[in-house]
Amino acid sequence: MILKLWNDMSYQSKLLCVLYLLCIVPTACVGWIAYNQSINSLEKRVNEDLEVIIGQFNNTLEKQVEDFERYSMLPYSTEEIFDIIATPFSPRDQWGYRELTNQQRLIQLITTYPSVNSMIEGMLFYGTNGSIYGYRTSGDKSINPEYKPYEEDWFRQAIAREGGLVISGLRDEAQFNGKTFKTITIARQLIDREFNPAAVVAVDIKPAFIQKTIRSLSFKNVHVTVAGPSGAIYSTDPAIAEELLETRDEHIYPTGSPESAEAGADGKGQTGNGVSKYTASRAVSAPPSGPSRQFRLSSKVNGESRAWNGVSRYNDYTGWTTYLLVDRKELLKESASIKKITFLVLLFVFAGAALLSWLLARGLSRPIRGLIRSMSKVEMGRFEVAAAIPYERKDELGQLHYRYNRMVAHLDELINSIEDSERKKRSAELYALRARINPHFLYNTLNSIRMLALLQQSDHIAKLLQSLSKLLHSNMKMVRDLVTLEEETELLKEYVLLMELRYTNRFTVRWSVAEAALKARIPVMLLQPLLENAIFHGPRNMEQQLRISVQAELLEDNRHLRIVVEDDGQGIDPVKVMELNTSASEGELSIGVRNVRDRIRLRYGMPYGLTIQSERGQGTKATIIMPYQHGEENEDVEPAGR
Repeated sequence: MILKLWNDMSYQSKLLCVLYLLCIVPTACVGWIAYNQSINSLEKRVNEDLEVIIGQFNNTLEKQVEDFERYSMLPYSTEEIFDIIATPFSPRDQWGYRELTNQQRLIQLITTYPSVNSMIEGMLFYGTNGSIYGYRTSGDKSINPEYKPYEEDWFRQAIAREGGLVISGLRDEAQFNGKTFKTITIARQLIDREFNPAAVVAVDIKPAFIQKTIRSLSFKNVHVTVAGPSGAIYSTDPAIAEELLETRDEHIYPTGSPESAEAGADGKGQTGNGVSKYTASRAVSAPPSGPSRQFRLSSKVNGESRAWNGVSRYNDYTGWTTYLLVDRKELLKESASIKKITFLVLLFVFAGAALLSWLLARGLSRPIRGLIRSMSKVEMGRFEVAAAIPYERKDELGQLHYRYNRMVAHLDELINSIEDSERKKRSAELYALRARINPHFLYNTLNSIRMLALLQQSDHIAKLLQSLSKLLHSNMKMVRDLVTLEEETELLKEYVLLMELRYTNRFTVRWSVAEAALKARIPVMLLQPLLENAIFHGPRNMEQQLRISVQAELLEDNRHLRIVVEDDGQGIDPVKVMELNTSASEGELSIGVRNVRDRIRLRYGMPYGLTIQSERGQGTKATIIMPYQHGEENEDVEPAGR
């Protein structure tokens, strides 16, 4: 199918396709390779920058969390806090003066602690005796006695750690009356002077400290997500963070990392209430922070498809993973110029290839089309050389054009030579045919004179000899191939006069020649054989007179002449008629018929000739059709069919 389509295409289209393949495809490939190389180089540089940034960010974040951790150690520097926590527990609704005094004193101790961080939302103390004391920097500061965190993972992990640090993920704090708030809790179990568990201290930290850290590092066009095992702790775009965390197990976490190793129960590596299992067991085995991982992310946010290049790093201290993402659209802005230049080069090459192919195809196809037109004319018999090329060419097309024109010129000379030979041959044949008729005619005429002289001595002999003299004199003067129908008719009338002297009252001739046909040129002595056959072979018997008519007229198109020689004699056998019409007969009757037919066809071609129509007892009709040639025109007529 492709090969057929290729073969059906024009030379110009093929050349255009080849030039496109040779010019545009390599250029496009080079441009594409250069573009990809630039993208890869840019991505590598950006990823290296992101790895440096994420290292700085994690270190800053870790220092911030270490500062918050110091507040969980505050009771160890203030013994009075242990005394307050150790006070026997009583329900909130049964608090008396002592409990209220302890609560106020605890708040005073906390608030008077130097360098209180503004990111701390509150602190809570859960005594082993069931007491709950707490302080909040804003909002409702009263304790909600209905909320019990003892079954939460972060709390149970703090008990299990026996003084070790626990950092929760993002959680809802409901220990204070009023509306709950989002917080990150740093907790540990407090041990008294006798090394017995005294309480669990929980420091609630505002998640905004992460945003403050991001601002301090002046990130530009970088999306940041800090996630714990239970989900995002902070994100500059929650929608992107949601898409990111949905696929992090497949595309982000390295094989063997704490997240993938602990993702068994719920598929997200979490313990149900936002505490990192790894963080909880950190005292047992704490692997160092893993290396940065590079990744790509495709997301669809608000119906818009976006692609990201990113770097992630896990922090073993906090149990959090930080993700830095750069929008590829922003990333590839620097490569847009390369893409634009590549497109312009392709456009230029496309236009150049089209122009070049048009010029080449025009330079090649114009001479070829000229040769095709010349060949069409040669095919129709017009030997015309191809139009000359505007400038002399020495290439293959120039040589082809030169050789073709020489070939056509030689063919024209050869055809003219053949035509001249054929014309001479035809003239010789016509003269031979005419010479073949003349002895036959003279023999019959002289025989008639001899018979008449033997039978009777009269004045008729003088008339007969006079007519014969005129006939012979006219015949000797006819050196031309063509005569007018008027001249041919006059000659036939002299011939009829001779025949009437021989066959007295045996036949009559009626002449019906149209005035317009008299000037028509016909081969000399063309009608005499037909009239002779009618006189000699037409009569039925001696008693009945034969009627002969000679008619000539132009047909409706005025381009053809029709001559009819008809008699009402005995007719011809159908088999013989068929033979006469096919030039297959032999004998005296067919000599004249064949001569007439051959002379017409040799001169005018196969479409013209003689037709015999006859039936037994119904007479005979001989019809000649030939081109109409006016008396003043050239004798040589181009044969039909050439």
